[in-house]
Amino acid sequence: MKCFASPSDAATSQLPHTPALVASADARTEDARGMATTTMTALVTGSTDGIGLHTARRLVAAGHSVILHGRDSGRLERAMTSVESHAVDGARVYGYVRDFKSLAECRALAQEVERDFRGKDLSMLFNNAGVYMEGQQMSDDGHEMTFAVNVLAPYVLTEALLPTLVETAERTGVKSSVLNVASISAAPRIDFDNIAAEKRFSSHGSYSLSKACMKAFSYELFDRLVDGRVLDGTANHERNLNVFSCDPGTVNTKMLLAGWGRCGIETYEANDQFDIMVRDIERNSRERNGYYFIGASPQPRRSQPGDAEQARLWALMESKTGVVYT
Repeated sequence: MKCFASPSDAATSQLPHTPALVASADARTEDARGMATTTMTALVTGSTDGIGLHTARRLVAAGHSVILHGRDSGRLERAMTSVESHAVDGARVYGYVRDFKSLAECRALAQEVERDFRGKDLSMLFNNAGVYMEGQQMSDDGHEMTFAVNVLAPYVLTEALLPTLVETAERTGVKSSVLNVASISAAPRIDFDNIAAEKRFSSHGSYSLSKACMKAFSYELFDRLVDGRVLDGTANHERNLNVFSCDPGTVNTKMLLAGWGRCGIETYEANDQFDIMVRDIERNSRERNGYYFIGASPQPRRSQPGDAEQARLWALMESKTGVVYT
């Protein structure tokens, strides 16, 4: 693992843990539309390329500090340099190397971020990292790789960072937000008999299943917030936490190119994640908490609180990770 406070630190940051927290999140700045915003810190997983990298650039250009994440140190350093070039005064860029094919690595990232940013205004979590596997592979923990990276990792990471997100909201008076990236290509239902490709493996099938799981995970987490079943009731959907999910758009990322070909917009046009979490956050927080978005617009929910499929998925994620949301 490496943790860099700025691109210039990369060459010397070889220790297992290098906090070097230099960002102040107390300043106010203006976003691209000239709107005053309170600057906060965001963790964007899978942000060394594609939509994650573009979103990170948008965040620092609006004055927010950003924690980048990737699985390759060289790519992370290059991404940090790129994001830093878009930052306005006061915005800082940090980076962590962890590979979500291992749940231990995911837990380690959560522990490092919680340790380094507790009390330092971490208020946004973008669960953006994802894979599209062209062949069947297993994770380090023995799970089908798509399910491990796209579903189990964000489940583990979110649980670990919820106390920090809620603490930030209570201290600053600004609700924190979690955005789970799903997809318009999500399967219409979760095939629990094929979670580990027991019946068959296909790249599209495993990806679509994982994105159906992300929508269900988001709905179930929101329902638990409403019921007071998260952090023993201290996490509250009205006061301190938003949970959103979204289709990020049909964007010519390496994932889209591998699975579908060049059929979308370019990454520099992929603003939905930023719009949901920053540009439109006041209205989304007030009126659209718990929603799934397409084109940054809220969509009607098809499931209901207490949905059996959501409950079954939650129990499965608990059993496969050992992580229980209290």
